[in-house]
Amino acid sequence: MAPPPFSTDSPDAPEGGGGPGAAPAFGAGPGDDPGYLASLRGRTELGRMRLLMLVLAAAPVLILAITPLIVVGGPDDPAPWLFAPLAAAAGAAALAGPRTPRPMAPEDDPRRAAAAALPLFRQALLARFALAEAVIVLGMPLSIAGQSELVFAAGFVLGYPLLLWLALPTRGGVERLRRRLESRGAESHLWAVLLAEPAPRDAVPHDTVPHDTVPHDAVD
Repeated sequence: MAPPPFSTDSPDAPEGGGGPGAAPAFGAGPGDDPGYLASLRGRTELGRMRLLMLVLAAAPVLILAITPLIVVGGPDDPAPWLFAPLAAAAGAAALAGPRTPRPMAPEDDPRRAAAAALPLFRQALLARFALAEAVIVLGMPLSIAGQSELVFAAGFVLGYPLLLWLALPTRGGVERLRRRLESRGAESHLWAVLLAEPAPRDAVPHDTVPHDTVPHDAVD
């Protein structure tokens, strides 16, 4: 196994899994967001997460497209009870999704606060996506049991808008997550860490002295 690009014991290792040498852009806010599509061309954490969620959001659409090949045609009026689990799952996702992530504890050090906010942001997006996608995925076995594509279509209609609302990191979505993180008085500096530009991989920190360099005053 190849060694990690940085030592986990080194103080120079990036906190929160960010890019190497990425320093939070303190003072950044929603007004500094370049836009969803423009951010995909950058190297920020926000751009990476937006690309990931776009890829994940495409999966349910592909499943919907192949549903007619999976579900054997049956009655045009499936049993009403088949829709009840979908409604329950959608209601649970709508209630539980906005309650993630958990609020942050106050932190005096802005860098530590930003480093703590980043993994919470990632986890919240994936948890919200899972809640919404569960509504859609649940429609597949129910549609097979009822032999009706309408059941899966109902799950898609209920779950996909939830997925876009809860898990897509638009400017408004990030702001809702930030307010959730800061609901107990903490300052998350979420935008600062999301809009940080990683330093080039071959960049050497200014305070780093190569091990084979000998100070001039140490030479006899």
